[in-house]
Amino acid sequence: MALTHRKPASQPVDETSSQSIKSNKPKADKSYSIVFLFLGLVISLGLMMTMFHRYWRIDKIKQGLLEIEKDIVFPKNKRVLVGVGGCLDIFVKATDLFDAMGMKPPAEIGQPPASLDTEEDIINEFLTFFVEGAAAERYVQSKDLFQKIRETALKLSPDLKLGGNGPVIARRMASEGADVMLAIQNEQIYRSRIDSRIALPGKTQDTERDFDLHIIMEFDKDSTWGPYKSTRANRYIIHRDSHNPQLKGLTAVLPHIEQFKPDLVVLGGLQMLDTYPFTQDELESRLNIVQEFLRRIPKSAAIHFEMASFVNAAFLKKLCDQILPYAHSLGMNEQELPNLASILKTGKSIYISDSKAKISKSLDEARHLISMLEEMPRRNELSRVHIHTLAYQAVFTKTSSKSWSSGITTAVKSSLTATRYVCGDDSIDSGKVRMILDDSFSSSGIPGSKRISIIDTAPVSCWPDGPYEICLAPVLVCTQVKQTGGGGDNLTGVGLVYHLKP
Repeated sequence: MALTHRKPASQPVDETSSQSIKSNKPKADKSYSIVFLFLGLVISLGLMMTMFHRYWRIDKIKQGLLEIEKDIVFPKNKRVLVGVGGCLDIFVKATDLFDAMGMKPPAEIGQPPASLDTEEDIINEFLTFFVEGAAAERYVQSKDLFQKIRETALKLSPDLKLGGNGPVIARRMASEGADVMLAIQNEQIYRSRIDSRIALPGKTQDTERDFDLHIIMEFDKDSTWGPYKSTRANRYIIHRDSHNPQLKGLTAVLPHIEQFKPDLVVLGGLQMLDTYPFTQDELESRLNIVQEFLRRIPKSAAIHFEMASFVNAAFLKKLCDQILPYAHSLGMNEQELPNLASILKTGKSIYISDSKAKISKSLDEARHLISMLEEMPRRNELSRVHIHTLAYQAVFTKTSSKSWSSGITTAVKSSLTATRYVCGDDSIDSGKVRMILDDSFSSSGIPGSKRISIIDTAPVSCWPDGPYEICLAPVLVCTQVKQTGGGGDNLTGVGLVYHLKP
């Protein structure tokens, strides 16, 4: 029997039910809209409350730092001798410079080069530091390559500024009120840019066409170049100095040390010797000049050595053996600390280190570093170590020292100077800075160590640690960065001169 398809019997339509469904649908849609609107308002209100709380806390911390700063008194009549490393600086955006030179980001980052001889070398090394948000300073071996980069940079930013560790630190200290003598090569192109309050010994030379130039390639947090992204604002510096490695400034200042009678000596800029193509005898000759300079310093003066971005392990080891024993004080950032500790412990340098290390880890590393340095034969007693990082300033001060007051002065002044300088705003806008630190931190990585809270209205923490006092202040980090190059030298200069006992 054939199968036939039947149409289903038509069902009577319940008009009342149909009208009910139609009439209920708009009501349901309206109810959902009200719920979503309410949820949106709650989320927005929550975000606004979070932002307000964050702003309120930052403003409280800022006011807390400023209140402490008000009570800090500048130690009058202090004489400071500062060297070395005079140059002229060009500031450019790194990606703008590479684009102007026609450089392209590679598909992947190659191995860091042993020396900078080609564009590829510079790109690979720059990207190594760029993606980590780390700073570096390197000598360019190729004369032609550096000249090409120099000409391009000058077209982008023709304004030349006096730079180098010595001049920047000296300028900052002089502006604070110290009596400063600067040990750099006395050249007309520098003399015309140096504050008249700063003494520059020796006869002025005219080297307008042959001066040391540093190209400071800056990048912001979250900057991109091709597929690569920076994790924090920083800078990559290249140079091809010919005068700085000769240390002419130290030689010129020797006859003036006894008469000047410094209370403090600041030595930085020796990274200019790090990868310079010296013969072994030439390098030893330069280190002998530094040693002779340090031997001439009166016993009453405190000597500070400022670390830098060193990559030559053999040279850094020589510094540890021949120069650091003279230092009463050391300064370094969060990348230089593990590098120096590694050299002393293993004899090997760390090319790039963690720029976001926990406070407890850095403090433990600093303790270990101090222990290793104190066990070495020393010319002077180590009594101060300043660790300056993006997120905080930490200062170890030996309580028995005759040179230094409480480290709270360095911690506060350095923290505020870092924010003011990088933001380009002396008033510090609470809406344009952020806090990286949590509400508390551990004083050590050892289990059971004391946990220290950051109190908003009194944000600087100081506590005894063996023969040292440790003081730590948070840094309000700029969200709209104006400049990074020179930041470390400015906060170093301020932190040192205010740390001196009256």
